[in-house]
Amino acid sequence: MGHDCDMTYTDTVPDLCQVPPNGICCVPVTRPEIVKLNVGGGIFEVFRTTLERYPDTLLGKKDSLDEYFMTEQDYHFLERHKLIFSSILYFYQSPGKFYRPACVSADQFNLELEFFGLTGYYETFASSLEKPCRKNAKYEHPTLRVERAWNFFKDPKSSGAARVWAIIDVIAISLAVLLFIVETMPNIKAELANPDQVLATSFFVVETLCVAFFTVELVGRMICCPDKKQFLKTLMNWIDFVTIIPYFTQLAENMMQDSVEGETSSGMHGGKGGSNTEAIVVLRVLRVVRVLKLARHSKGIIIVTKTLTSSINELALLLFFWFIGVIIFGSVMYYIEYSFDNNSDFSSILQSSWWAVVTMSTVGYGDMVPKSGWGKLVACVCMMFSMIIIALPVTVIVSKFTRVYAKYKDKI
Repeated sequence: MGHDCDMTYTDTVPDLCQVPPNGICCVPVTRPEIVKLNVGGGIFEVFRTTLERYPDTLLGKKDSLDEYFMTEQDYHFLERHKLIFSSILYFYQSPGKFYRPACVSADQFNLELEFFGLTGYYETFASSLEKPCRKNAKYEHPTLRVERAWNFFKDPKSSGAARVWAIIDVIAISLAVLLFIVETMPNIKAELANPDQVLATSFFVVETLCVAFFTVELVGRMICCPDKKQFLKTLMNWIDFVTIIPYFTQLAENMMQDSVEGETSSGMHGGKGGSNTEAIVVLRVLRVVRVLKLARHSKGIIIVTKTLTSSINELALLLFFWFIGVIIFGSVMYYIEYSFDNNSDFSSILQSSWWAVVTMSTVGYGDMVPKSGWGKLVACVCMMFSMIIIALPVTVIVSKFTRVYAKYKDKI
């Protein structure tokens, strides 16, 4: 035997009907209205009652929030920072507490707080954390201390001291690269060969100061980084590590040589120790990697790097076809030219492949050229093929560059 229920529909729609044990009437059980938000492509769902805890904010005012409602998609769309919005939503859910992601600068975070009308709440929350510091100057919240130190190294815009540190970093990198270039000049190189010269001492002091700065920066960022695993996975951090290895390795080798020479002069060793020339050359070449450290301070280089990373599939396809072309045209050119002239420059498929690499890359050194008519025909086909395979992925990479630039230009 059933009973009819008279229900009044409000903003919250009842989704089930409970029947008391006496079976006389149905009491509707209602749930709070769920607000669906699309922020920067991320979908968030939250009870409206949660947002209404702070009615003087953008999300707490129903009329203000409904201005962003899209009827066809059935959600509110806000073109804002998705990662920061997670922190803003946490403020409503906690309630009243904030956290700023380590990868977000203070300026970006403050802009989002201003948009959602939460600046006053954040200032109140920040002042409540600073109260213990006023009572005891030696105390500081550990999370804030680590985050402040990380932003000091990571974001030059986070403070005036961070901006000064970034300027010193650029100067140190520029000096290190300049020394690397200048020391190869013949007249400078001759003076540096004598350690007693003033110029050699000056070069050594400047190099030592630059490497000391790089070492402090690397160790400081490693200690302050909130995610140590991600720090070790980042390529730029390994570049920073590689740039300081040559100095300490060469310094240790010079100290060992001085020790060996001292022992030899005192008669403890019968011969004079030598150095591994190839190892020294490799270490000196590694110093040029320092110029890549400038990429951290260039938005353009960061965007290009992200574009190449997102286009890895297209680049891999380009290299695959390019490799196939090198093997095919190198082999064909070898057999055609070698059959035409046994003394041809194309003495092996390996050398013919070198010619194919130079030709397909549109460099054309001219050190190896085909002599026969069939060889010249193959060279023409090779040139046409190279232009086609190079041009095809360019449009894809350019379109991805546009998307990546639009995505990251406000984040870096």
